[in-house]
Amino acid sequence: MSLYRNNVGTTLYHGFYTKVEQRFSRGLSYLVSYTRSKLEDDASSVFDASILTGPVANYPVADTFNRRLERDYSTGDIPHVFVASAVWDIPLGVNRSGQAHGVLGALVNDWTLTGVLTLQSGIPIAVTQTTNNNAFAGFGTQRPNLTGDPELPAGERSVSRWFNTSAFATAPQFAIGTSSRNPLRGPGYHNLDIAVMRRVPLPASKALELRAEIFNVTNTPPLGAPNATAGSAAFGTIASAGDPRVVQLALKFIF
Repeated sequence: MSLYRNNVGTTLYHGFYTKVEQRFSRGLSYLVSYTRSKLEDDASSVFDASILTGPVANYPVADTFNRRLERDYSTGDIPHVFVASAVWDIPLGVNRSGQAHGVLGALVNDWTLTGVLTLQSGIPIAVTQTTNNNAFAGFGTQRPNLTGDPELPAGERSVSRWFNTSAFATAPQFAIGTSSRNPLRGPGYHNLDIAVMRRVPLPASKALELRAEIFNVTNTPPLGAPNATAGSAAFGTIASAGDPRVVQLALKFIF
């Protein structure tokens, strides 16, 4: 039997969004956007998009009788998002008089250069502890005690120690840890993609499109989330990352 999840919990979002867009006469255009936001809730670690996966589970909640303990930055909170993109159509098909060789001539020699730069904050990280000393009483999770500032200066962060692990201490039995639901943030995301394309027209309204794409141009590793289980030997370390630089060549026949 599948059960619907309880429709409980509250959320609060504040955000500011701005963008600048400009198109130039020589085929160059750009778009720059920035979002500053804050998303708080008391349920993002409990409820997800799957509402028919029953039975209903509230195990990520520290205390089901005190939902105020769950109020924190949402799992989906990304306070800073900056995106800049540009497209440059480079017209090279001109004759001696400076006039373009018509539509086909321009397409033969035109190149298109595009790029997208994305910079954004890391997402919140939920911290628990290896031993749930309250499991006997039906508590599905137990958070550790927070004894100091868990954040490290940017210059001290590394994959072997992303945050201050000594700021957490194991909560004993019959106690609800003092750590909030999401006391940390994972690594931010920085990425630059570029692409170069040329379309070559063929007879009978057909064309060939040649494309070269480079993803993660700077080869900056998109680090995964750190281990957030206090008491684990890997606590505070990062053991995963996304794709490195990827170069893709493509040929498309348009008919």
